[in-house]
Amino acid sequence: MLVLLQVMLACAALALGASAALAQPLSLDDALRLGEAQSPRLAAQRHMLGSASEQVGRAGELPDPKLRLGIENLPVSGPDRFRYDRDFMTMRQIGWAQEFPNSAKREARNQRAERRRDVESAGLEAQRAALRRDIAMAWGDVHFAERSRGTLERLARQFQVQIDAVSAAIARGRQTAAEGFMLRQAFEQANDRVIEQDRMIAKARIALAALIGEEAKRPLGDPPDMTAFAHPPEELLARLSQMPPLRVFDEREGLARAEVGLARSEKKADWMLEVGYGQRRPAFDNMITVMVSIDLPWQAERRQDRDVASRLAELEQARAMREDARRMHEAEVRGWLADLDTAERRIERFERVLLPLARDRRSAALAAYQGGRGELGAVLEAERAVTETDLAFVQALAERAKAWANLNYLYPQEGTR
Repeated sequence: MLVLLQVMLACAALALGASAALAQPLSLDDALRLGEAQSPRLAAQRHMLGSASEQVGRAGELPDPKLRLGIENLPVSGPDRFRYDRDFMTMRQIGWAQEFPNSAKREARNQRAERRRDVESAGLEAQRAALRRDIAMAWGDVHFAERSRGTLERLARQFQVQIDAVSAAIARGRQTAAEGFMLRQAFEQANDRVIEQDRMIAKARIALAALIGEEAKRPLGDPPDMTAFAHPPEELLARLSQMPPLRVFDEREGLARAEVGLARSEKKADWMLEVGYGQRRPAFDNMITVMVSIDLPWQAERRQDRDVASRLAELEQARAMREDARRMHEAEVRGWLADLDTAERRIERFERVLLPLARDRRSAALAAYQGGRGELGAVLEAERAVTETDLAFVQALAERAKAWANLNYLYPQEGTR
């Protein structure tokens, strides 16, 4: 019984610990660390990098030697057929053979392995940058979806307060039943929008959980300063060549260049050494054989030259793809900068003009209604206008957050490699 009680207490302590952990606010930095620690895409790319790294050095080594075993000149007819100890030409042989690719080919193979490693390393950097952007945008989607829900909840609460006031006024004969129904309808419509916003929050949480796991259930912390950038926005276009996706194309071009070098090395001859020992005793003397084989890369214009031409075409393809990627990424960066500029100007207008106007209109409509000079419908419409303006303001903040995430995590940052 005592043991069971101890187990129950331990389980309760673990449950409380887990609940406390889930109650801790989840900052964007926390989400980024969690995402990088458990990302399958980064794990896959790390394995690819490890695989490519193992080939560096190994690719330039000599091939494994070959052991040769057999019987030469075994009779298959006549009185000595299938006898290995009767005919003087028959011998049991054991030998060793070693291929020696030319040094240029071995060096080219190793360079190709190094370039493949560099491609995978750049790919890991690009995957990490893309993951951080995805997490930042997913975190922002949850934050602004919850902020929009708060705005809609405030609208519903305002309508609830007015319902309580109007109900009392209807009982005293100062308000009509129609006004009460109109206010109740507005309240229920506001609640319906809250329910719909709950769906948006749930979807945003699911998207975040796909990137960071169960920790996505934690309440979010305060958002970071989205006016501060790891790299000044005005310098981003000048540093375009440092973008991780473009570095991948740079390394692929280097790999294609290494393939050209390997194809050219095929025009140089390889050679092979064979040493064999033939046993013919007891009837005859044993023998040793030494053979050297040399490749003869003749008619190169029909063979090796065409291989080189093929690899050169692949190199030009890599260069063209790199230029195409550069143009596309430059267009993306310019688009994000335009989004950032527009969002910042809209945010400034909301704070300076649109929000104060909507609130002043609400105050004026409410004062007129309370003074008996206005209609309830005007108050409801003014309240909705404030909410819609608040929602549009949150949307502008969300657009700036997306542009910030795309631009801020465009290049590698200190401590993230």
